[in-house]
Amino acid sequence: MHDARDEIAALNNAEWCAAIWRSHGLPVETAHGLWFCPRPTPQYYPNVVTVELGADPMAQARFVSDLRRAVPDLDLSVKDSFACLELEAAGLKPLFDARWLWRAAQSAPAGGEALEWRRIENEPDLAAWERAWRGEDQNPERIFHRELLADRRASVLGGFDPAGILGAGGVAYDAAGALGVTNIFGSRRRFLDALGASAPGRPVVTYEAGGDLASAERNGFTMLGALRVWVRA
Repeated sequence: MHDARDEIAALNNAEWCAAIWRSHGLPVETAHGLWFCPRPTPQYYPNVVTVELGADPMAQARFVSDLRRAVPDLDLSVKDSFACLELEAAGLKPLFDARWLWRAAQSAPAGGEALEWRRIENEPDLAAWERAWRGEDQNPERIFHRELLADRRASVLGGFDPAGILGAGGVAYDAAGALGVTNIFGSRRRFLDALGASAPGRPVVTYEAGGDLASAERNGFTMLGALRVWVRA
């Protein structure tokens, strides 16, 4: 079952995907209760995100099929935010299933933080942040471009130790009445505590799959409805 919080989470995530698309100079278009980009998108980012819980899934599936035919070379992927689409006929297959997560507004606990958390504000620091996030999985094709820093709804946060070494981080995107969190590395708990200190009174949304769901629940998240990611078969 889905409720209004799922729709908030889906819209927040669509806004974040659109912010990444725009930072790469890509178009953002809408149709049938979904947002889409008809061109190749950055690594890990879909071409289509559904956002309206009450939209017609058959119309959405037909749209995806039409997009697949119109751009046959596109490595098409779809974030089916309510796990309600049948896309095999469009030449897609499920990549993974996940659950939306909701964390009620909290403030940071007092004391005990060994890291200094600050917002990443310039291109050299953003490049260093992406390298730290990627760890051993380095890729010369950057996901996070300097254009993203001009979007004040995006908070790219880094946690620095006393020696100035970046040891943790994550992104929070302020949209649809919630903070969507993603690309967290280092301590998830420390990142969430830092977020509670910098933006108290805001609910937090994200999604996880598999064993990460139990970790999210330990960090105060409530499990919501299902989503599914589809890729070309």
